[in-house]
Amino acid sequence: MLKDAIVSFGKPKSIAAEAYRTLRTNLEFSMSNDGAKSILITSSHVSEGKSSVASNLATVFAMQNKRTILVDADMRRGVQHKRFDLTNMNGLSNYLANINIDQDKLIKTTEIPNLYVITSGPVPPNPSELISLNRMKDLMSALKDEFDIVIFDGAPALPVTDSIIISSFVDRVVIVASSGETHKDELKSVKLALDNAGARVVGVVLNKVDIEDNFYGKYSKYGKGYYGGYYSSDDDSKKKKKRGGKK
Repeated sequence: MLKDAIVSFGKPKSIAAEAYRTLRTNLEFSMSNDGAKSILITSSHVSEGKSSVASNLATVFAMQNKRTILVDADMRRGVQHKRFDLTNMNGLSNYLANINIDQDKLIKTTEIPNLYVITSGPVPPNPSELISLNRMKDLMSALKDEFDIVIFDGAPALPVTDSIIISSFVDRVVIVASSGETHKDELKSVKLALDNAGARVVGVVLNKVDIEDNFYGKYSKYGKGYYGGYYSSDDDSKKKKKRGGKK
């Protein structure tokens, strides 16, 4: 189910969802002065959580009433069609291969208002070459005209060059690292490759953090109190009053 796959949608009051909203806010500050709209999410290697970050970030932007599109640009191992329960027969690879696709088949709607997805499509024999084509830049231009936010879920940057190519024409790049797994030398290599491509890297998202070891784990009373109080409903307040609780 979509609510199980996208924590920001299924559990909007969770600490994880709040972290994605914080990421959204930081990106908004970074993008506010130059009219930036497009963001690439990449990582060093597979299984570091970039696709989760991309889908949840797109969700929180859409929940802010911004017309948002998520493009699964990992044409080797695309997963966004599974997360959003969409067909993947027509996707980015078809479009880039110059196959005539109606826009309503390429751009797919989701259960989340304001959020649209372009799936990766069938695995092509030459993803990097397809991404290098002007057709990719034309798609980017068209999407930026139609949407408020365009998020690319790119391939890992060290094994293949797909994301390095995409980074040269998006407005911002975010690198996802896996806590306790991603080595700092790998991050340095990714950052260097992106810099050489002229990308504007705005930060690193540390994923798979053990909550018990982070700030909210060490100060669990504060963490639970803050989130519980911040998201308390009117019904909760009424119950406290009935029990004689403090106003």
